[in-house]
Amino acid sequence: MKKKIIKILKTFLPYGVIVLKRKYITNKKKEYVFDVIFSVGNFCRPAEYLKEHELRLCANPLDWMMLYSLETVVHLYQSKFNDFFTEFSADQQKPNWFIDIKNNITSIHYKDIGQDDQSFNIMMKKRFEKVNQKLLKADQICFISQRNESQDTFSDFLKKMGNIYSGKITVINIKHNEKIDGIIIPAKCSKHKVSEKLELIEYEFNDVHPNGKEEEKNPDFWLGNVNVWNSIIEKIAIKRSFISYLKSKK
Repeated sequence: MKKKIIKILKTFLPYGVIVLKRKYITNKKKEYVFDVIFSVGNFCRPAEYLKEHELRLCANPLDWMMLYSLETVVHLYQSKFNDFFTEFSADQQKPNWFIDIKNNITSIHYKDIGQDDQSFNIMMKKRFEKVNQKLLKADQICFISQRNESQDTFSDFLKKMGNIYSGKITVINIKHNEKIDGIIIPAKCSKHKVSEKLELIEYEFNDVHPNGKEEEKNPDFWLGNVNVWNSIIEKIAIKRSFISYLKSKK
């Protein structure tokens, strides 16, 4: 272990460690600090922003999936993803588009499903096992989503996830509201405590990319309102020791 630490420190010498130390201290002062944070859809956008801001600690089976309910999320975590894409249909018009028949999930990024679904299932089970271990050990858990479901639906989701994991659970939800004009910050923010260990935080704004939402004209449309998303994600940090922080930067 000592040799690994020395190797990491040498990588960033002479000035890199000082800079990283400052960034580490800044991260500890963020508005929201969690042990882990994972995306629960409803599209790829939350996972992409976690990745961009170095908050995606490991791959989650749901990261790049679309169009699934929070009830489905609960079922998958309860069942340990045992029936995840075990039965699926392929879209004949769109290559690599598959729908999980039982769980009603759409996948557009994994051609493996159609080529070798068994290997895909094994890979996703391994991803879940890693995610699950982190969630079981975490005191502060966050799930981030991009959904327009009701507050009651989120409360139900939090309660059910709270029955699986013992840590304090927060959902940060991005809610699209096209009636909110413009693409500037700040967004409308509301907080709802379901219990002492369960909380919903919602940011509501017009979640449309500054260059428009038409796929044909703007290839980045799927990123939504990048200005507001970045301003929100920048409030979040993952709780790490300085050594583990250094390792993540290597």
